[in-house]
Amino acid sequence: MAKNGDAAMRKLLMFGAMAAAMALPPATAEAYEGPWCLRFSTGRGSAERCSFRTFDACRAERSLYGTTAFCSQNPGYLPYWQGRGFDQQPRKASHRKKQQTKFVR
Repeated sequence: MAKNGDAAMRKLLMFGAMAAAMALPPATAEAYEGPWCLRFSTGRGSAERCSFRTFDACRAERSLYGTTAFCSQNPGYLPYWQGRGFDQQPRKASHRKKQQTKFVR
């Protein structure tokens, strides 16, 4: 008789564990977007991987893709001055018109 009770308890425990697992929010995997991109040829097209934290890491991976691969800065990555207490964009140099001086002879 004890065996029937144990089997029922195991089923209840399994059902509870499955219900708890289904109630948890799904974990989403977010890709890391790094400051360096590896761009490489894929035959007729090209592709890029922008998941490198350093230029050296990108350069090490570049050797696996042949002679057409190269590393460049990620255009979608926040520039170094953003979020570090500086202005959002670097200031442009002001170009004022210089006063023209006339030479009198």
